[in-house]
Amino acid sequence: MPLYEYRCDDCNNEAELLVKNLESKPECPKCGSQHMSKLLSVIGTPVIGDSPSRGSRSEGETCGRSQCARGCMFGN
Repeated sequence: MPLYEYRCDDCNNEAELLVKNLESKPECPKCGSQHMSKLLSVIGTPVIGDSPSRGSRSEGETCGRSQCARGCMFGN
């Protein structure tokens, strides 16, 4: 069962919830509401080594990609 991030439309509580299937309605653990909005999740992956092709960048160096919504995954 995958973990999904949700925000309650009633109390604005954010929670990671196990969802058995995408058709089930998750319930807010704080207020019990079923008015939940699925959030876009950001994942992190470990970077091993110092090769630029693996994402390691020195400070001030750019990777040539556009800036991510929550910050660049390459540390820029």
